Amino acid sequence: MITGKSGTGKEIFAQSIHNYSERRNEPFVAINCAALPKSILESELFGYVKGAFTGARPEGKAGIFELAHNGTVFLDELGEMSEDIQIKLLRVIQEKEIIRIGDDKVIPIDVRIISATNKNLLQRIEENKFREDLYYRLCVLELELPTLEERKEDIPLLAKHFILKNAPDIKITSEAYRLLQGVPYQGNIRHLNNIIERLIAMCDNNIIDEYLVSQVLNLKPTNSEEIFLQPLSEEKNDTTPEIIKIENQLIKDALKKYNGNKTKVAKELGMSYTTLWRRLKKM
Repeated sequence: MITGKSGTGKEIFAQSIHNYSERRNEPFVAINCAALPKSILESELFGYVKGAFTGARPEGKAGIFELAHNGTVFLDELGEMSEDIQIKLLRVIQEKEIIRIGDDKVIPIDVRIISATNKNLLQRIEENKFREDLYYRLCVLELELPTLEERKEDIPLLAKHFILKNAPDIKITSEAYRLLQGVPYQGNIRHLNNIIERLIAMCDNNIIDEYLVSQVLNLKPTNSEEIFLQPLSEEKNDTTPEIIKIENQLIKDALKKYNGNKTKVAKELGMSYTTLWRRLKKM
């Protein structure tokens, strides 16, 4: 049983267990127990025969335990399973056999079951929402996955992996990595992946730097960040039109120098990416 908060990579971990086991050449079949209504989940798990219920396929259907024979079944969001399906699952584990819905034929199965949950199942047992006997059948070995907050040293490795997976030509600076390590990720690895995909979509000239990361994460400039220009709306009253004209020309020259790459322009002029956007809007 794999436990951990949403987005910590439970299914990937389950797939890895399968891939490094003696069953690796056999099927790995996953199902999300929270994503399907009770009636559909039961038919997906155990299968059904012809005419078992209205809307059933004429030829019937094999359930995931049959499909995963000799392989691995991954039951995600196990804590959302209804009690009557829990009872049937308990029988499958104990007897190593299934009966399709609407049938009386016993089908022997040989599967490894890996389950995952972000719920506290012991608490759900106390609330009579999860069967204690099923819990102890499934929880032979419990693996708890840490949150991304507890493994921040992995953020650069994960970010690099997501970049290589989605856009291998894009480079990311060390300072951008540092900024990515310094923010919380409520959605854990899934949240980080979302941020990386956004950075890839917004970067100029295939470079993700600290200015782009600051913009995407809506980070405020630190005390050590030198701001060369302020947006016009924030300028002091003693700023003369001539100074504004000179500053605007500096921005235009930098845009020409870097072929419109605003990330590099902001870095050249010592201002944040967001400040540059506001200044360009005023210009």
